Amino acid sequence: MPRRRTDLNITQLQYVLAVADHGSISKAAEALFVSQPAISLQIKKLESELGFSLLYRTAQGVSLTPAGEEFCDGARLVQQSWAQLQEINARLSQQNREHLRIYLGPRVFSNGLFPKIMAFFERYPHIEPTFIQSCENFLEDLKNGDIDLALNYLSSSETRPDLHRFFRCELIREPQCVLTSHGSPLSKQAHASFEDLRGCAIIAAPQDFMEAQVLKRALQKHGVVPGRTYRLDGVETSMDMVRNGTGIILGPKSFAEYYGVCAVPLWPPFEESLSFVCLQENKNHVGLKALRKYLLEIC
Repeated sequence: MPRRRTDLNITQLQYVLAVADHGSISKAAEALFVSQPAISLQIKKLESELGFSLLYRTAQGVSLTPAGEEFCDGARLVQQSWAQLQEINARLSQQNREHLRIYLGPRVFSNGLFPKIMAFFERYPHIEPTFIQSCENFLEDLKNGDIDLALNYLSSSETRPDLHRFFRCELIREPQCVLTSHGSPLSKQAHASFEDLRGCAIIAAPQDFMEAQVLKRALQKHGVVPGRTYRLDGVETSMDMVRNGTGIILGPKSFAEYYGVCAVPLWPPFEESLSFVCLQENKNHVGLKALRKYLLEIC
């Protein structure tokens, strides 16, 4: 006579053991946060596959048959082994998880990239990201190992002697603009030159920040002396000041719609890029390489 084939699964074992422990299908269902019909259906299906009854069903509740008692003794051993396997799997998963510390510049958000970046990490759950939004000098942080990747602009005017140590991949190029309030005189112009900025109040990052150093070089190159400079390290507060007419900011066109300000293209025109920046020696690390490929595809 052919041997009966039974396809057991851990859920069926858990259901039977819960019913045995509680002496009631309804109480087992409540403990497992599933419906009573779901448990009943699975146990009946299991009994049919096994070819014998596991439970006596009476008006007062349920109890195990002799075969059910023996079955549950074996099921408890399987349940214990399954729990141990789950613990081992969780530990190995944590040990083999790749951690990425990523600096996100504001252009990531103004270009609508952040939800798409989150979608990438949903596809690669073994890569665990830490996102950083405030960074004084991301090139120094990359060198020091404080971050693994920066998604920000690396100015084309950057001339530091160790620039060769960094790998840069352009993602999105966009015009640099004067960001001003909609009611300012500059907002009525088709273009703005650096000469137009002479005497204007300028909102900038703190002096030690990379963005502040880039702005300083640009103003010096064109011989522009601003009226005064407000320094903040928070982009949201800075853009609030632009909206209320306190000062202007030099930044990308995408900031205009995202922050509700007016963007007047600089003349002569030039562009800066939102870039993928990491150390040269890290560019082929598995997580960084996969994220770079994904970003190049969507950008």
